Amino acid sequence: MVNIPLDDKYTLISDSMNYIIEETKVRQDGDRKGETYKTVYGYYSSLESALKGFKELKIRTSDAKSIKELLEISKETDKKIEKILGGI
Repeated sequence: MVNIPLDDKYTLISDSMNYIIEETKVRQDGDRKGETYKTVYGYYSSLESALKGFKELKIRTSDAKSIKELLEISKETDKKIEKILGGI
């Protein structure tokens, strides 16, 4: 199955039916404070839609204060995706 880091926080995995974007988080309190765990961000039927979902995720969770900053994040994410795909 697929297991590809997209960045330091998100990983693209798969099962027999879907591509899945997982987010790695660190527990902030409780008995297991400091322990890492995974949460699912989304399920996608194709690689293309999963990568589009990753791009949207990066844009929507950004701290951008202007359209220009959003466009920069969009371009940076496109470059990350291109690097992951190996320039295909």
